[in-house]
Amino acid sequence: MRVERGLTHLSSTVVTEPVYVVEFWTSGSETEQWRVLDAEDVDDVMDWARRRQIGRVLSVSIEHHDEYGTSVLRLLGESRAGRAVRSA
Repeated sequence: MRVERGLTHLSSTVVTEPVYVVEFWTSGSETEQWRVLDAEDVDDVMDWARRRQIGRVLSVSIEHHDEYGTSVLRLLGESRAGRAVRSA
C-alpha cells in the first residue's frame, strides 16, 4: 500500500442517493448479488453485508452513472479473479 497526501484542488461530486452493489460468492460457482438502496451511509451497507457474509467472499461496490453509461466502482473486497476477503 502507498499513501500520499490528498490534493485540495480536485473537484468532487456528492451522490445524494447512492446505489450500492453487494456480492457474495463461494469457492464454487454460487453467487449472490444485491443492490442496496436508501442506505443511511456506507457503514450501514457494510454492517448489512458483514451480517450476511457467513464465510463467503464479499465485495461491496457503488454504481456510478455518467455520460458513458453505468460503472461499478469497488469499495471493498476483490474481484472474483483476485484475492478474496472472507469472514471469520
